[in-house]
Amino acid sequence: MRKEYARNKIIALYGNAKEIAEAEAVLDTLDGLEGEFVGHWLPNEGELRLKLQDAIDLHKMKASILVDGNTVYPYVEIIKQYERLKKSGKLEKMSNTFYQFLHLNFDIAHYDKYGYIAYYNNNFATLQRKILDRATTPAWHTDVRRILDHIQEKTIRKAA
Repeated sequence: MRKEYARNKIIALYGNAKEIAEAEAVLDTLDGLEGEFVGHWLPNEGELRLKLQDAIDLHKMKASILVDGNTVYPYVEIIKQYERLKKSGKLEKMSNTFYQFLHLNFDIAHYDKYGYIAYYNNNFATLQRKILDRATTPAWHTDVRRILDHIQEKTIRKAA
């Protein structure tokens, strides 16, 4: 199910009716979600994405939230999954959320998550070296940048 958020039509919520209602209730408590396009550009998108990411994490929202068609990724869930996979050294227990994060932002899509895991030989270090260590993202994609900063900072500190 999909629903546009009433206070800002560029925010879309995906999930079942309960998940969407819970997400809307949380969003209704937040200030600064309104935004106007200037041409094809949303001037406060970076701030908006971080505010939504914080709300997703704080309230453990189950609904997916998109801004102008782009998913806002949960920081806590992605980092926990990253740490689990790094510790195991294997990709076989990769969550769907982490797979979506990787292949929609940094890497080519495969037929499915299992094809992706096979492509990297189920080896986390290979994926880290080939994708995450070199990953970049546009400046407006602040939620993804926050996650990458954490991942790449840990890698840099380890190498030093």
